Amino acid sequence: MAKLREEDEIFKKKIKQRLFQLRAKLGDSKSDISKSIDVDRQNFQPWENLKSDRGITIYSLNRICKALGITLKDFFDDDLFR
Repeated sequence: MAKLREEDEIFKKKIKQRLFQLRAKLGDSKSDISKSIDVDRQNFQPWENLKSDRGITIYSLNRICKALGITLKDFFDDDLFR
């Protein structure tokens, strides 16, 4: 896989930060979300870990948003992405 451009790396980190913010705000644990989207918790872990190179697919992000009761639009409608 090709190396991501710097702007893509920044975007990936913002997604991780936003995912952590929303999950923490709603009080859901990684285990709770993992179970509700049928993903192993160990696979969920890198999606929030800023030190991990692993990103998240738009499909998985969409499933997480549904589990959190929000839309993808809601997810990205944040100052973090402006």
